[in-house]
Amino acid sequence: MGQYEKYICSRLEKQHLLPGPTPEQRKELAAQGRRLPLEHVHWIDEDVIPGAYYGETTWMWPADFPNQISWDELARTGRRVPSLAPHAHNFPELLSWWSVDPDNPWDIDPMSMQIGDEVIPLTSSWVAYVPAGVFHMPVMTGENGPVMTRPTLHWTSGPGGVYTREHAKESRADTTEAGGETLEEAKHQGAEAAVPVEAKVVERETARYGRYLLYGNAAGVKRPNFLSPPDPEHCRPMVYIDETVIPDAEFGCDTRWYLPGDWSKAGHLVMDVHTEPHGTSIALVAYDYD
Repeated sequence: MGQYEKYICSRLEKQHLLPGPTPEQRKELAAQGRRLPLEHVHWIDEDVIPGAYYGETTWMWPADFPNQISWDELARTGRRVPSLAPHAHNFPELLSWWSVDPDNPWDIDPMSMQIGDEVIPLTSSWVAYVPAGVFHMPVMTGENGPVMTRPTLHWTSGPGGVYTREHAKESRADTTEAGGETLEEAKHQGAEAAVPVEAKVVERETARYGRYLLYGNAAGVKRPNFLSPPDPEHCRPMVYIDETVIPDAEFGCDTRWYLPGDWSKAGHLVMDVHTEPHGTSIALVAYDYD
């Protein structure tokens, strides 16, 4: 093993913590040639990579893609399906929903995001920054899991070491009894008794938490000099976040789609060689259903 190989993860770890079917159920479905509507690519934390941030990258597939099994069918056949309630972490978190259409990279299924006591409608690819201790939850259609009509990338990250969350004691009991997270998993995730948050729908423009939701890049955003400038012929910059964009952000991100084709003006470099006074996670995720 090379000196730095331990800092690279190229396979899916900690499958027992993933929402939806258990690892055994996933193997059974894979043997039948079935595909899940929610497919994880990576899960990282400090147990997987020494000193790493927590992070997940996930594909969400439309029901009409080949060999898909629906959440309703999974529930009907007694397999575990996702359960989600408003929850909070003891670390700040970035999370996102992205379209994969290079000609319209903002085209996602309409959904909402609950942050605190506000449910904010979202109709375009987005990245959210959620401060530590603030209750939040993606809000989507579907009784047993999110129903998508477009292939969508979801990723999330936070400087938490390992994934922990707080949510209502009732929610934890319900998901455990219904075949969601086990008590061992709930303990691992740090679930604590907490007061559920009553939320109401508000428009992003008037929402108190609206400033934590970003569509595209803020006007006049200035990336660090070590990052290669986005070449519009080969790159679709999505969202850049640092303390100049969200003043109370404790960490940030630079997010882009790179398109196939010839070299961009920056050549093959995403960034120049540099050092940082803090850790950095870099994720490369390819879009290819096959």
